[in-house]
Amino acid sequence: MPDENNPSGKRQQEGSSTAPVDWKKEDAYWREKHGNQPYADKSRSYEDYAPAYRVGVEGAGKHSGRSYEEIEEELESEYGQAERAVLPWDTVRPAVRAAWDRLAGVVGPRDFDRGIRGSI
Repeated sequence: MPDENNPSGKRQQEGSSTAPVDWKKEDAYWREKHGNQPYADKSRSYEDYAPAYRVGVEGAGKHSGRSYEEIEEELESEYGQAERAVLPWDTVRPAVRAAWDRLAGVVGPRDFDRGIRGSI
């Protein structure tokens, strides 16, 4: 959300003071990658997980400089108050963490073809 200190409403990436997080870009990214994630329930749509991804994305900016473990309870509370949050926390927790980790530079999402070579 825009405010006087951040008129664009874009969040900052963890550990970064210059690279804002663009939710539309992150939403498009996760919309594409979500189906390949090990925690993705194939009977649920991306839209069911989108609030969790958003909490992870925004949390990485809002809680920059803190570890995921330090703020997980806050993220759980934020998810519980998120608009359109329909899945239980235990179900979406890995999605929140994946979005957090991506912005923190910890790991990328799981791609089944990552690291596979055509021939060795």
